[in-house]
Amino acid sequence: MSIRSELIRELEQNRTKPVSGQKLAQRLHVSRNAVCKMIHTLNEEGFEIASFPRKGYQLAETSNKLSAESISVYLKKKLPVYTFEQVDSTNQLLKKMAIDGSEHLTLIAAEEQRAGRGRFGRPFYSPSRAGIYMSLLLRMPQQLSDASMITIYAAVAVQRALKQLYQTDTQIKWVNDIFYQGKKLCGILCEAISDFESGRLEAIIVGIGLNTSTMTFPEELKDIAVSLSTHPVNRNKLIACIVNELLALQKEDHSSVLAQYRDASVVLHQQITWMQNGKQLSGYVKDINNAGNLIVESEDTTHILSSGEVSIKAVAA
Repeated sequence: MSIRSELIRELEQNRTKPVSGQKLAQRLHVSRNAVCKMIHTLNEEGFEIASFPRKGYQLAETSNKLSAESISVYLKKKLPVYTFEQVDSTNQLLKKMAIDGSEHLTLIAAEEQRAGRGRFGRPFYSPSRAGIYMSLLLRMPQQLSDASMITIYAAVAVQRALKQLYQTDTQIKWVNDIFYQGKKLCGILCEAISDFESGRLEAIIVGIGLNTSTMTFPEELKDIAVSLSTHPVNRNKLIACIVNELLALQKEDHSSVLAQYRDASVVLHQQITWMQNGKQLSGYVKDINNAGNLIVESEDTTHILSSGEVSIKAVAA
């Protein structure tokens, strides 16, 4: 590990208190002057490191630059982590990395996406340093009970991480959106990589976009999107916590995960509408079955929805 990386880790691990230049120099086996120069360089890179006379250095509470070193501090499992200033799409980039041989549980995150997207190719608003734009590579999706359930596992992981770190009560809109205060806070896009000849599932990319500090949304989003702007968010810690929760869920009973998903559902026991064969249908969501499908009653018909998009007609207060 480079001196730069070790210094970032030391500062992240000691966010609550200053660390003296002398201690940093001793731990990194360099001179105090070298520490001072590296602190200056990190500040120029976008880290916010405060200097306190006779006390030392400390990451400011507002310092929120993404770094692989900072994310790794909070991960419970050692993973390959990469961060980028700007990408077209974290899912698209990680898919290329997977094809080139990146290993299981490779994690990437970006400060900004130029072409972030959600389901059905819709754009996902991804302004610089205002959100979490991350993707995780699963090369062994069979570790989950069912590869098709990964979106559900990811949604529960995000919700648990937000609750753990910020005591934030969120809801899940089937199948892949996290809602907060009645608006969309987070979207999840899982994409498969398959072998062309055999059709065998090779890997799954779990993409997560979460608005952390977006103050102003475009006109078309301002009434339907929300961010955690009222909470001070350490994005590095939240990214790691989401991954930790997702990996922890793999060890839980499948029925337990589904129970958590049902408890958080904003559509369960609600009237919804959806499109089917070009027609708009409506019905009452009676249940979410063990496959994660919606069981919807409409007049004398029971529908089982396994994909698509639903809209809520009325949400209980």
